[in-house]
Amino acid sequence: MTTRSVRSTKIPGTATFAVLGIFYWSTHTMLRPLMGPAVLEQGGTQWEASLVLASFAILPTLAAIPIGALTDRWGTRTLLVWGAVLMVAGGATLFAPPLLWILIAGQAIIGLGTLAFWVALQTTATRPRDGESTDRKNSRIATFSLFMAAGQSVGPALGGFLHTAGGYLLAFVVYTALAVLLIVLSLTLLPGDRPAPATTEPVTTLRSYGEAARMMRNPTVLVTVLVSFAALIILDMRTAYMPVLLVDEGLPQWRIGALLSVAAVAGFLARPFFAPALRTLGTSWTVGLVLGVGAVSAALVVVAPTNVAVLVMLCAVNGSAVGFAQPLTLTLMSEETPADKRGIASGLRSTANRGAQLADPALFGALGLVMALPAVFLAVGGLSLTIAVVSAVALRLPRRPPAAGRRHEEKSATLAEL
Repeated sequence: MTTRSVRSTKIPGTATFAVLGIFYWSTHTMLRPLMGPAVLEQGGTQWEASLVLASFAILPTLAAIPIGALTDRWGTRTLLVWGAVLMVAGGATLFAPPLLWILIAGQAIIGLGTLAFWVALQTTATRPRDGESTDRKNSRIATFSLFMAAGQSVGPALGGFLHTAGGYLLAFVVYTALAVLLIVLSLTLLPGDRPAPATTEPVTTLRSYGEAARMMRNPTVLVTVLVSFAALIILDMRTAYMPVLLVDEGLPQWRIGALLSVAAVAGFLARPFFAPALRTLGTSWTVGLVLGVGAVSAALVVVAPTNVAVLVMLCAVNGSAVGFAQPLTLTLMSEETPADKRGIASGLRSTANRGAQLADPALFGALGLVMALPAVFLAVGGLSLTIAVVSAVALRLPRRPPAAGRRHEEKSATLAEL
């Protein structure tokens, strides 16, 4: 392979990450909790609501890895801008007649746009800095995730408030306006596109799948993908299906939005404790607690769906646990992948995330055909808890060196004997 000469990407400062992270996650999380109830209010069935929610993740699940490769090749600002453009285009479909195929197409476009924006943003945030220690890097990633949590805190409450004030139309108008603002912010706050330094030719779009498969041979990367998948299953239970459950129980949208914001605020408050917790507990225990506590607290919502005090407590616990998931998987992935392949690594992680947002509606939709929604919550929570145990145990197993390393060790031992 030949060496390509490129200039190093200038990593944006904290203020840039704060603005982009907060506005992106506010825009993203204000819309998704509204979509399921919107379908039901327009006369759709629970299955149709699940289909619309699943469409958000179909294209991103297939395209996350190639988009990560494009981020490595083109730089982050290009992908940020195009991602926001797709978010605006998808937002335009929200004002069309509420036909099922239009809702599905619109959510698919929005899902692809939010993915491109997010892959580019996390690629920039996780790139290493010269002379940076591991603990310092973990703290920086935790700070970045703090901004994400801030946006996640604002978004659900904003969506619920706008729906109460002016219905779905007002909420959709504000979502589209915020997506337009993301285009402007991406163009004005970030430097020109400059790929990260690399020692090999860039990975093409098609070859990116093979590169991602090679990354998955690393056991830690494989477990990280599984952890990211399970964490998003739990998060989607809270943000997409808890509103459906609570609407059926008669709770108003503003109260549901407030509950989701309680969870997001709890995740925001938990982020500063991520680096110390990881250092004290270790990776395995942190993974087990994050997923285990998150799965149990998400499932237990069905115990008292009209008791606001219980719901507030469960949302706070769930938010605190799942609040560790993003910095945890970002940290694990950044430690196990080279800087010039960080975009593909981000795409691989996002594939797991969007795959979860595809699997979750499929599970809820399929299980909902044979059991009541509360029972589905318990079943999906049990599945997530199982993944938590498997992931925690897998991280405690001794890691074997790569095959090339084993051959080198065997050769060295043979030479020593001679």
